[in-house]
Amino acid sequence: MFRRRERVEAFLNKVAERFRVKGALSESKALTLEELELPFRFKDAMFKRLGKSGIFIEVNGKYYLSEDQLKKFNQKYS
Repeated sequence: MFRRRERVEAFLNKVAERFRVKGALSESKALTLEELELPFRFKDAMFKRLGKSGIFIEVNGKYYLSEDQLKKFNQKYS
């Protein structure tokens, strides 16, 4: 269980960093998967727990990072 949490946290941090580097931090700056250079499976994950977490938000086929939700997630599971 602990290792799974570590893997999830590492994945979230890696993906969040990509959003930061690309500047996708608000609805007006949301980017497509291609622009974010994310695999298509990211979109599939958004229909599951990842999307329900509210960390990455989809708007009209584009995505942005909610730093507030990421912070809440990290606090909850730290």
